[in-house]
Amino acid sequence: MSQKTSNVRLFLLTLCFCLAQPVLAKNASKDYEKLLNVFTASNGEVTSYEEFIKQAKIPSLSFAVVEDYQVVYSQAIGYKDMSSQDKINNATAFSTASISKPVTATIVAMLAEQGKLNLDDPVKNYLKRWALPSSGFTKNREITLRDLLTHTAGTTQGGFADFFLGDDIPTLVESLNGIKLPRYNKPISVTFTPGTDWEYSGGGYVIAQVAIEDITGKTLQELAEEMLFKPLDMQNTTMYQNGHKKFLKNIAKAHNSDLTLNGDGILICPQIAPSGMWSTPLDMAKFVIEYQKALAGEKTEVISPWVARETTRVHTLEKVDGWAAGWMRLEATANLDWFSHGGSNTGMGGHVMGTMQNGKGIMIFSNSSTPQRNPAIDTMIENIVRVLDWEKPLSKNETSPTTKIKDKLVGRYLSAFDQIVTIEQADDKLTYRNPLTIGGKSFEGELFYQGHGQFALPSHSNLLSVEINPEDNKPYITFHRQGTDLKSYAMRKLAVDEVLPFEVAESGSIEESLAAYESWYKQHPRSRLLAPNMLNNQGYVALSKQDYKAAINFLTVYATFHSNDANAFDSLGEAYMLKGDKALAVKHYQKSLSLNPNNDNAKQMLAKLKR
Repeated sequence: MSQKTSNVRLFLLTLCFCLAQPVLAKNASKDYEKLLNVFTASNGEVTSYEEFIKQAKIPSLSFAVVEDYQVVYSQAIGYKDMSSQDKINNATAFSTASISKPVTATIVAMLAEQGKLNLDDPVKNYLKRWALPSSGFTKNREITLRDLLTHTAGTTQGGFADFFLGDDIPTLVESLNGIKLPRYNKPISVTFTPGTDWEYSGGGYVIAQVAIEDITGKTLQELAEEMLFKPLDMQNTTMYQNGHKKFLKNIAKAHNSDLTLNGDGILICPQIAPSGMWSTPLDMAKFVIEYQKALAGEKTEVISPWVARETTRVHTLEKVDGWAAGWMRLEATANLDWFSHGGSNTGMGGHVMGTMQNGKGIMIFSNSSTPQRNPAIDTMIENIVRVLDWEKPLSKNETSPTTKIKDKLVGRYLSAFDQIVTIEQADDKLTYRNPLTIGGKSFEGELFYQGHGQFALPSHSNLLSVEINPEDNKPYITFHRQGTDLKSYAMRKLAVDEVLPFEVAESGSIEESLAAYESWYKQHPRSRLLAPNMLNNQGYVALSKQDYKAAINFLTVYATFHSNDANAFDSLGEAYMLKGDKALAVKHYQKSLSLNPNNDNAKQMLAKLKR
C-alpha cells in the first residue's frame, strides 16, 4: 500500500483548567469576548466557531488564549464523537501526542535540579532494564540525556503508531528492541555522532523515560502526576492510558478524515514520554504560564528559573532552525520569540505555544485527521494573532547592504528538507521563497538588512547570511540565533548550471532519472532525496497532477534503491495502472506481493486487473 501522506508536523507545547469555570483575566485595553468569540478572517468576514469547524470538516476545536500571563479567553466547540453528538467542553481532554515531550523534558530537568541525575552525563549510567546498543558513532562521544531531549543523539524511531484496547501492546523495552511495533522491526540504533546533527526521535525519549524510571523507581505517569499535574492543579491531564483506573472520563475521540471514529476513538500510546499525555488547552495554559513566570523571574509553584532556562535554551539550529531540551525554538509567529511544540497522533493533536517574554500564549486541540486539523489550527493561530494585534514589525538597519552582499545572496539553495529555496532581487528588494516549511506551507517574504551581512525574515527565528562552509569550501545560507554563538550552515548554494536529481525526474527519462540519483547517492549517501517516504510522496504528487511520466520516474527510483520494499512496487504498480499500462501494473503488483504476501491492496488490484 502506498504511503500517500507522511506525518510532517513534527512537532509542540502545553496549557490550564480547574473543573469550575476559570476566572478569566481582563485587560482594560481589549475586549477579549468581543474580539475572540467569533472567527474573523483576514478580509474582515466574521464566522461563528460552529460554522468554522463545519467548513474545516473537523469534529471539534478547543483552545485557550493567554496574555499578560493570564488566560484571557477559552472556547470549546464541537463533538467528542460525531456519531453520538456528545459535545466537548473546557474540561474535555485530548491526546496531545508529541506535546508530551516538553512535559517529559521538564521532569528530567527537575530531577537534574534535585541532583538525581546530570543532563550531560552518559545516559547509560542511569539505565538498568535495558542497555544502549553498541555503535561506532558513540565510541568517542557517548549519548547524554540532553542529546536525547534535543533530538541530537542520532537515535532512530521517529514516531510511533497508536494502539487500542485489546491490541498486543509493547512494553518500553520491547519498543526499544523493535518488537510489536507496526512501524519498526529493528531495535533502535544510532545513525550519527551525538551532538553533530539533528533528527527527530521519539525513541530517544523512550530511552530517557527508561532512565528516569530506573533511577527513581517510579513510572513516568507517577512522576508527572506528583511533580507537575497535582501541584499545578491540572485536573484534566494525565499520562495514564485507557484501561487504567486513573485514565480520564471526559475525553475527545480520534476521528478519520471522513469523520468516522479511528478504531474505538481512544488512542493508547505505550511510549508515554514522547506521546502519551492527555490534556486540555486550559490545563496546558497553566503549564505554559508557569514557564513564562519562571523565565521572567516571578514567583512559581514548581518550575524554577533554572529548569525553564535549561529546557528552553536553544541547543541546536541544525535542520529545523532551533530546538531546545524538550521545546521547539523555531517559531517566530508575529515576529515574536516562542517556545512551542505540536502533536499529531492518528486522528487527534494540537499545538501549544508561549512567548519567551511578556506572557502571550495559544493552546489548541482538535480530534480530527492531520490534513483537516493542521490547516484549521494554523488558521486559528493566525486569527488570534491578528485580532489581538500581536504582530511585532521588523525594522531595517539604517545602512543598506552593499551590492556585493546582495549579489552573494541571490541564487538557488538546497534546504535540509530537499526543497529548492530561492533568493531573488527586484530593484532594492530581496525576496526569500521557500516552497515547504515544517508545517507544509510555502513561504515568501522580504529580507530586512540588520547589518554585518545579516538579514531578518518575517516569522523566522534566525538571522541569515551567506558564508563559506569550511567543510566543503562552498557558500551556504547560514543561520545565526541572536544572543547565542550558534551557527548553522543550513542550505548549500547551487551552482548556476546545477540540476538536482528530482528536477531530472520531473522532466527526463527513467534512465536519466536513475543516473541522476545514482550520482547524487555517491556524493550524499544520507540524503533525504533517497528516503522511501520522499520518493513515494514525490511520485504521488506527480500522480495527483496526472503526470504519469514523472510519477513513474520517481517510483522507479524508489523501487531501484529500495528493492526489498514491497510498498515501492505497490506504488509503482498503481502508477502504471493509472497510466493504463495493465501489463506493467500486474508485474509490479506481483513483485510487491512476493515481498509481502500479506499485502491485501496488491491482491485486490491484481484481482481487478485480471478480470
